[in-house]
Amino acid sequence: MNRQEAEVIKAYLCDGWSHRRIQEQILGIDAPVRGGGYEAMKILHEYGITGEYKSALKGRSFDAEEFEAEGNIRNYLRGRANS
Repeated sequence: MNRQEAEVIKAYLCDGWSHRRIQEQILGIDAPVRGGGYEAMKILHEYGITGEYKSALKGRSFDAEEFEAEGNIRNYLRGRANS
């Protein structure tokens, strides 16, 4: 996972940003009102992060290294349930 991918994941899980906002502000790609945000969504889906996980870490931190070590979003969240 590169730095930009980690920023995308953090923005979605911790900050609750929309796909469109992530695409525009982190990826620097225009995201039209209709059909925008697909590039951000592709990155999230690569890591198994779907809509059910939006804001799952609201108000908490995201550790990219731990996430990669856990291997998937469910294991990562399970490991952070008591954090």
